[in-house]
Amino acid sequence: MSPDSRERQGTLAALAAFMLWGIMPLYFRAFPASVGALEVTFHRIAWTLGVLLLSLGFSGGLGPALALFRNPRVIATLFLSTVFIAINWLVYAWAAMNAHLTEASLGYFINPLFNVALGVVFLRERLSIWRWLAVGLAAIGVLNQIIIVGKPPWVALTLAFSFGIYGVLRKTVAAEAREGLFVETVLFAPVVIGGIIWLELQGNGHFIHGIWTIKALLVAGGLTIAAPLTLFAFAARRIPLSTLGVIQYIAPSAQLLLAIYFGEKLTLGTLVTFGFIWAGLALYTFDLWRKRN
Repeated sequence: MSPDSRERQGTLAALAAFMLWGIMPLYFRAFPASVGALEVTFHRIAWTLGVLLLSLGFSGGLGPALALFRNPRVIATLFLSTVFIAINWLVYAWAAMNAHLTEASLGYFINPLFNVALGVVFLRERLSIWRWLAVGLAAIGVLNQIIIVGKPPWVALTLAFSFGIYGVLRKTVAAEAREGLFVETVLFAPVVIGGIIWLELQGNGHFIHGIWTIKALLVAGGLTIAAPLTLFAFAARRIPLSTLGVIQYIAPSAQLLLAIYFGEKLTLGTLVTFGFIWAGLALYTFDLWRKRN
């Protein structure tokens, strides 16, 4: 396959991945108010494990995935990454289901710049002046949200922090994307399955006691994690980081548009916050483009 064909396929996969992440709020909004974010998150993780078992089994990747359990250092790192990604999934589900989608989108706009800061702290990466300015603008945006708007953007910061730390951990562990995700879901399986059983025994679960449409949505939760992550992993191996860095803005942009569609109001103070974040992202994107060319 020619390099152009590989990059074209990678670009299409990246577009599909971030579009799926962008419209993910529609999945959460499909649930009635009686279904909570915790139950949805439990089922998303449980059914992701099922999807990965089938996928790895048919592709011959189950052996390499299981082999990871023989490496204590890999398992310890993946255990930590599991904690952070579970927090991320739960907070995002709560935000999408409780009219905090605007702040969730802000978190994913902040995330690329937060990753830059984490690279300096944990990976000792050196930054250009453009990236320092980009991180500074993002910090001003967060301060604006605290001082002018009057409250810290806890949802946004939690999402950016948890996903950023998750990215650092996964970058430093010797495990492929799909195999690593399989180990993460296995490690979290006792908590997830125990939580589902507990909810059902309390009469608050909806997989046994719910109507068929809710059951179908809960089962589909596995694809909402596995599908975009698989597409993303496929794309990341085929296109430059600069291309991926620009395409990733599709997801929070779509989330923000959906927030407005669902009736969430954007105050002037929040718009100023977004303005600083977007300016930082523009500088960050310019620096990626400058280095590539």
